[in-house]
Amino acid sequence: MTARHANEPQHPDEVLQRLTELFAPVRALVLDFDGLLADSEPFHFKAYNQAFERYGHSLDPEEYWVEFTSRGTGIQGEIERHNLQLPVSPDTLRQEKFEAYSGFCNSGAIPLFPAAQRFLQLAGRHYRLAIASGSWEHDIRAILEHAGAAGQVQTILGKSPGTRQEKPAPDIFLHAAEELGLAPAECLVIEDALKGLAAARGAGMPCLIVRNPLNLKIDFSGTDLVVPNLESVVGFLEHKA
Repeated sequence: MTARHANEPQHPDEVLQRLTELFAPVRALVLDFDGLLADSEPFHFKAYNQAFERYGHSLDPEEYWVEFTSRGTGIQGEIERHNLQLPVSPDTLRQEKFEAYSGFCNSGAIPLFPAAQRFLQLAGRHYRLAIASGSWEHDIRAILEHAGAAGQVQTILGKSPGTRQEKPAPDIFLHAAEELGLAPAECLVIEDALKGLAAARGAGMPCLIVRNPLNLKIDFSGTDLVVPNLESVVGFLEHKA
């Protein structure tokens, strides 16, 4: 695990105090989805791996969590790191991955994290909510609908090729602020990945990082605050209520 930084308090009372300070000036929460609200990252891995294994290459899970999930280097990064000579284009691999992953979403196989439902309920009492994700909007909505949470978020933004750049570019966060009718500084980004932190910084938005089992070794020292888990934020919102 990385060394702890001043932005990563561990004592519950300090976590609560720091969350109170961070949330005080904001009017909306701009939320990542995969790995934060939905336990979907294992299914993204499975879908990517299926696509690559069709052509004789298997993904390494540990490398995947860092390169795909947090840094966002994706298919092209995998090809370059391993000097792969594949019979299909990255676009073909990407489409095959999308189709496999959508199948998981539509089947109801992907759950929200146990704390996510409560988080959305509580957060919606005090803040306007937007999801800003690198997944397709229809996949996000399918997961939310299966969880009975589709009506809890006002704005859902997903992948939009040709319209805006993906994280770590700030485009999707700026679009979320525009949809919410707020200035970027009034929106708090809640993320779990380096690419999301970079996007928040580029958008001029404060950023809260939530730890999970997949990002424990990642250094988020450039963010405003790091909390141990989503339950910490739920506890703050319950206290606020």
